[in-house]
Amino acid sequence: MRARDFGVLVLPDASAPAVLERFRRVEEFGFDQVFLPDHIANVFATEPAWLDGATLAAAAAVATERIRIGTLVSNPVLRPPALLAKEALTLDHLSGGRFELGIGAGIVAADHHATGTEPWSVRERVARFAEYVRVLDEILSADGEPYTFEGRWYSVRDLATGPAAVRRPRPPIVIGGQAPSILRVAAQRADVWNTNGKPELSLDENIALVARQNRELDELCDGYGRDPRALRRSALLWATTDPLTGPAGLEELVERLSGAGIEDFVLGWPEPAQADRFETLVREVIPKLR
Repeated sequence: MRARDFGVLVLPDASAPAVLERFRRVEEFGFDQVFLPDHIANVFATEPAWLDGATLAAAAAVATERIRIGTLVSNPVLRPPALLAKEALTLDHLSGGRFELGIGAGIVAADHHATGTEPWSVRERVARFAEYVRVLDEILSADGEPYTFEGRWYSVRDLATGPAAVRRPRPPIVIGGQAPSILRVAAQRADVWNTNGKPELSLDENIALVARQNRELDELCDGYGRDPRALRRSALLWATTDPLTGPAGLEELVERLSGAGIEDFVLGWPEPAQADRFETLVREVIPKLR
């Protein structure tokens, strides 16, 4: 069995110095990864204020030394694929090869409203996502060679792709989502698949869902001629799978989700009232689960 990784999703919902301190604390705690979201605003509340996650990923790269840094997940509504690829390469260099590029399908209406666009239909979002990830993958793998792509939704002409990535062959791609179309793209192109389950489902229902989706991913990988073990499986623990607020502790969650195929576990940065319990998990529970 491969070693488990543990990460933390840090929301940019504090002052810049406070968020930087969160990055440092995550690294001091010994986590493997720190992630940031990529929405124009908090999708759940209007307060507190919300900073830009992608910009703070660059700050995390220079504020830390060891921990891997990533987006969970970058947003195609806000960032054209060539721009995101250049941002990812820059973060790859800033971090010395520690950056991991999470990509989602762009489902939040507020991100569209902020950019003056109408929310995409499901059909359009699915078609866009496959093209979007293809362009990103090919640019990041181009090793400085000029890149051109002409698709239905995206086009890139004579893009200078240098410098080549520090992380070889390119920064890892983490695809987040649960729709069948997302699973197909993950099986084709991702290094990691991430799920956050469904908040309306119970813990048992979410475990069953993850197990079924991992079986589907195995079959899809086989169909594409890819070893299913080459695609790591990751879970963001929240709602009914949150060890700080949900019905199960971290030990039970890791045991049950591991049985469903999950290898990496991402916790949320705690609210102040949960800080002591979070530190207990860090110091007493996670070391035994690795």
